[in-house]
Amino acid sequence: MLQRDRGQTVSHVDLLRQAALGLSGRVEKILTEADLTLDQWRVLGALIQCGPLSMSDLASRTHITGPTLTRIVDRLAERALLYRNVDAADRRRVLVHVADRGRARHQSLAPRIAEAERDGLAPLSEAEAHTLRRLLERLATA
Repeated sequence: MLQRDRGQTVSHVDLLRQAALGLSGRVEKILTEADLTLDQWRVLGALIQCGPLSMSDLASRTHITGPTLTRIVDRLAERALLYRNVDAADRRRVLVHVADRGRARHQSLAPRIAEAERDGLAPLSEAEAHTLRRLLERLATA
């Protein structure tokens, strides 16, 4: 627990949540204008970064539960931002791919998203932002 002004005690969890809500709110504003959710953006980003993934691999990378991920993939497929096909190496597996349209949408929004993240981290120096990232990565992988 951390002490705040006026004797209030604020937990690390509350501080992390406040910071996350502030950053995600900035990003969600941009995504809402583009008719995307934050989870849809994360799915597109994972596929762009990693290439085609099975649903279980995609769930593991995004930390989105199975039923929710299925709805997200269905919605993005309906909008032709991604597609599914059978894995040629294992016909029992279905792979999810980012479509050209999804890649273009991601590329067009990525600079605005990066700017929103920079704005959200503006109270920190560049070194502090770098340190924060390293610390969050450690916590996320612990």
